[in-house]
Amino acid sequence: MRLAYFTNTYPRATDTFIRNEVLGLRKRGIDVITYSVRKTGSEHDIDADVVSEKQNTRYILPFKIFPLIALTFTKFIFMPVCFTKTLLLAIKTSRPGIKGHFLQIIYFLEAVVLAKHILDDEIEHVHNHLGDNSGTVALLAASLASIPFSISIHGPHIFFDGLHWALDVKTKYAKFISCIGYFCKSQMMLYSEKEYWSKFKIIRCGVDLKQFEYREPTNKARKILYVGRLSAEKGIPILFDSISKLKNQNYDIELTLLGDGDDRAYLENLSREKNLDSSIRFAGFVSHEEIAKSLRDSDIFVLPSFAEGIPVALMEAMAIGIPVIATAVGGVTELVVDQETGLVVSPADPDSLANAITRYVDSPDLCKSISTKARNKVAEEFNIDNQIDLLEGYFLEPNSENKN
Repeated sequence: MRLAYFTNTYPRATDTFIRNEVLGLRKRGIDVITYSVRKTGSEHDIDADVVSEKQNTRYILPFKIFPLIALTFTKFIFMPVCFTKTLLLAIKTSRPGIKGHFLQIIYFLEAVVLAKHILDDEIEHVHNHLGDNSGTVALLAASLASIPFSISIHGPHIFFDGLHWALDVKTKYAKFISCIGYFCKSQMMLYSEKEYWSKFKIIRCGVDLKQFEYREPTNKARKILYVGRLSAEKGIPILFDSISKLKNQNYDIELTLLGDGDDRAYLENLSREKNLDSSIRFAGFVSHEEIAKSLRDSDIFVLPSFAEGIPVALMEAMAIGIPVIATAVGGVTELVVDQETGLVVSPADPDSLANAITRYVDSPDLCKSISTKARNKVAEEFNIDNQIDLLEGYFLEPNSENKN
């Protein structure tokens, strides 16, 4: 089978879950070709594998305007029914307002280019991750090429604007929708007709356990690690408040942040304002190998998010045996069971977060107990090999759904 993987910006440093899927499917004999609307910046070139993936990905932008006009006109002349059907579908899925209609024109033109690529490459199925604007392009390109498509939905951002992203229409026309968990599935049900609920398949993001060898906690906990984007929804200022409280109580702790994002400058200033410069280190984007090393060198993993799907970073920490603290948002509690596989606190509550950190610092036995159960949870339910097996099965399953 020849399969297209399509996203908006690929490969980003944070897209390890997509790259792992692509690699796993290729190992199973599926010919996966990656496509993206635009290239990533050089800051995402964190290792040779990412650079190689970028070099082998086909990009839609930038447009060459006159060839694009000629291509669009040719599609209309030689495939008038398919072209008109897809154009009507684009109108149906457009966001409201002048800006929404303008963006939909762009998405349609991107779909024309993508459709040419996938026809030239003899693609049999298009799969999209995230379902946002790139999901719209995938829907339209699959319609122009008359091949099936599917989407992996993660959340949480797309659920903030589900109607505008036409999740109901994408569900109707998709062969299947991969949902990373039951919270994700429930949100998709909110935006779709009941007759299409059978299309929602639970396929977890997962981790390669061989890359995260388990080690039991042995040290007194003091090194705290965060891995993820430095952005508003991650709740990092709340973590800074907790660290400040603990420093005032004379706890000897330090925090390392792995990742980058729009809020980095703000967070660096905030750490100085709170006199936490000596206790907080901003490490930026690092390779996957360096993430694993940082996990092995850390004692507590904290994710203080305001909104989440089911974060792979949490899975990796739990797989390696680091006691985790996470907030009760999105699908997090499908992974982190309070008092069993980690500690769960309310979002935006620095006192509860500080108390959870002190529980680990003050109780090595708690760290060991939770560590073992967390590793087992990931091994049983979030093993990437098992999840890719499921995904492969849905790709290879005959397309028995009625074409809509």
